[in-house]
Amino acid sequence: MRKKTIIALSSLYVILMTVTFIIQHMNGDASKWTEMVGRTATSLLPLLLLFMKRVPFPTPLIVSYYALIFCTFFLGATIKFYDRFHWWDTAMHYVGSAFMAFVAVSLYKTFIPAQTEKTVSSWLLFLFVLSFAAFSSSIWEALEFAGSEFGSLEEDSQKDTMTDMISGLAGALTVALIAVIRRLSGIYK
Repeated sequence: MRKKTIIALSSLYVILMTVTFIIQHMNGDASKWTEMVGRTATSLLPLLLLFMKRVPFPTPLIVSYYALIFCTFFLGATIKFYDRFHWWDTAMHYVGSAFMAFVAVSLYKTFIPAQTEKTVSSWLLFLFVLSFAAFSSSIWEALEFAGSEFGSLEEDSQKDTMTDMISGLAGALTVALIAVIRRLSGIYK
């Protein structure tokens, strides 16, 4: 089921990005080809999971990944939600970091054996989830900086970067706290 979901969503997103690029190209915006290649590559990343013996991420997380890149790249960049709604960028950083925190929880559950996990402090889970998501947010900001330096993104301000980082940290903190609360209350499995 998971593998079919990955293939279907990757295919749909690649088709969407290709059609979008063709429309942009027909409208005289041929400079967008590098963005289209990057966005297509991003949609193909989950296909790498197909080569794994066991996909470590639950299907809802994989679907969430495609929802996130759809909102970020298609709605945000192509449909111009970043320009239309001043809060869109901050919301995407919050949701993106929350997503990465859920990835961290999945990795934690996958790589920490159940017997060992029972002896690990809840605060280690908290620190791992928070650190993983905050690090991911920092990498994203570095990519945004590189994009603005090489001209494919509008120049960022220090205020925008800090707002993005704080929003990303808030998303990471939210999921890290939820993970610890669930673990301490016995809901965590």
